[in-house]
Amino acid sequence: MYKTSTSSDTPDQRADPSVPAMTSPIRVDQPPRWRYAVPVLLAVVILIVFIPALDAGFVGWDDDDLILNTTRYRTLDAQSLEWMFTTSYTGHFQPLTWLSFTMDWALWHRETFGYHLTNVLLHILTALTFYFLTRRLLVAATNNTLSLRSAPALWSAAFAAALFALHPLRAESVAWVAERRDVLSGFLYVLSVLFYVRFVDAQDHGAPTGARRANYVMSVTHCALSLLAKASAMTLPLVLLVLDVYPLRRRRDRTVRRRRLLLEKLPFLILATLAAMRALIAQEQGGALQTWGTHGLWARLAQVCHGLTFYVGKTFCPTDLGPLYEIPGRAVLFGPMLWISVTAVSLSVVLAIAWRRRFPSLWATMAIYIVVLLPVLGLAQSGPQFVADRYSYLSCMGFAVLVAGGALGWLGGADQRRGLRRRLVVLTGAAGIVGMLAHATRLQADIWVSGRSLWARGVKVSPDSAIAHTNYGDALVVDRRLSDAVGAYRTALSLNSEDAVAHHHLGDVYRQMGRVDAAIYCYHHALKIDPNRFRACLSLAQLLIDRGHGRDAVTILRDGAQRHPDALELIDFLAQQLASHPDERVRNGEEAIAWSLHVNRTQGFGASRTLMTLASAYASAGRYDDAVLTAEQALSIAERESGPALAEVIQYRLSLFREGKPYRFRADR
Repeated sequence: MYKTSTSSDTPDQRADPSVPAMTSPIRVDQPPRWRYAVPVLLAVVILIVFIPALDAGFVGWDDDDLILNTTRYRTLDAQSLEWMFTTSYTGHFQPLTWLSFTMDWALWHRETFGYHLTNVLLHILTALTFYFLTRRLLVAATNNTLSLRSAPALWSAAFAAALFALHPLRAESVAWVAERRDVLSGFLYVLSVLFYVRFVDAQDHGAPTGARRANYVMSVTHCALSLLAKASAMTLPLVLLVLDVYPLRRRRDRTVRRRRLLLEKLPFLILATLAAMRALIAQEQGGALQTWGTHGLWARLAQVCHGLTFYVGKTFCPTDLGPLYEIPGRAVLFGPMLWISVTAVSLSVVLAIAWRRRFPSLWATMAIYIVVLLPVLGLAQSGPQFVADRYSYLSCMGFAVLVAGGALGWLGGADQRRGLRRRLVVLTGAAGIVGMLAHATRLQADIWVSGRSLWARGVKVSPDSAIAHTNYGDALVVDRRLSDAVGAYRTALSLNSEDAVAHHHLGDVYRQMGRVDAAIYCYHHALKIDPNRFRACLSLAQLLIDRGHGRDAVTILRDGAQRHPDALELIDFLAQQLASHPDERVRNGEEAIAWSLHVNRTQGFGASRTLMTLASAYASAGRYDDAVLTAEQALSIAERESGPALAEVIQYRLSLFREGKPYRFRADR
């Protein structure tokens, strides 16, 4: 039924042997009637496999910072949009992702189901787009001798999409709300590639100029949108160049000059360069970038080699997957595994180059894999992770296409007498592989249901990770298992005694348990290691004030406020002490006014509690007319929004201000 290319073809024009060309044309006028059912079936299966994600909560691994502790994304106005398009919060530039959270908040507020549903739907859209893209790539690999709507092309593309979408490595990107940027950017990335391939097809088939131009513009537009969700699309220009060589074979097309190929990539390159620069700025501002002093050149090169082998290994053997693989010590980093990785990478590169004409699909797959992974291999190391499951979301798509191409070769390589039997064997084997992956993915998605299940898995997969044990302790605190949490934090500190987060959170637990001295010690130690932990500043100051050390508390609060002018809760507490502390050596009315005005200006003078602080500050400075007006404004807001308890407190202070008296904390407050 199929044969290889004729002898008149040049080596670069021959089809990949793993994807055979046809000897007789498939009837394109009668495509299979069930072709529309394939994407529907894919979507249904993906939804079923990721049902555990819909029951998941926020796991406390960036989710709380992004969704619960941040309020700027919850309204869609000029000020919020400006923040989304300028902020580097959590070390990422992701305005489009913030906008998707705005939509979720409008629909679901704190209901976690809706956030997870959006992630799953975006993943389904990515898989379906990848299905349509793979069909075109497989057809291009056969020199367009295979019909786009033929049964082998449909089944092979569906197999590739299922391998991608139902792999356990996808669970992190899909089931973790904080990784919304992965699935959103990934969908737009694949859509950009699809429009580019359509643009090339339109050129090859002499389509009208308007159709070609429309596809090209759509490709550039979706590249830009992908970059606004996450900087992953910075690799797109190089990926398109690889596709030009194979399977699109544009490099040998005499009608397409090399200069034209490069000029076509110029808009993508400009966008990618700008996005890469903005991403580095965001990571630096977010404190995520590791310095060359702490993670040197040789360590980064070792990390590159480990990373290149890690994702290949986990793709074909997806076991022992976890939420965090922390950068190991030098003994592991430069140990035997490094030389295994170096050998494997070197051998793979040599074979890909040696077989580039015989198996161009292998060369193209490896090139795309390396290009897409390059920004996250550690050369510009961001965060504590050595590798991460989510980094495989785009980079390992090529493996799915490669395997699907092999399946297509088997589907089309049999003669008429043996064709049906071979097709049954291939389809049965493909279904079995997809079924096993789907089962493993569902189990992996189950791990992300709660913080406790996630980090119980984390400490099992990464027992030497202090961060994993700290996060496990945090999850135990949420479940009110304080004694077990203390054990987890102590384990973390035994692995890394300079873990400021573990000291801080251990202090929080001791505070809840009533062990005040131990809590104060932990907070001091956390701030000694990392003075920028403003929540530790606030907690320590509160305990010191309870112990009668007001001046020490205010010193700590001032430092925290100067380091974090956006920490409004801390600054408001500082203003309260400066305005109303019973010790006159602590009070400073004018300074209290300055700090409180900063808080209220940021909030738009709309919060009754912070207005009450400002009124107390005015009174402390002797500005009783301003104190009365501000307290009356606070009282009006409290009566509308906060209930009678706060209104009663404000009314009491207002009566003092009207009498020309300041408010002071009571000893038994």
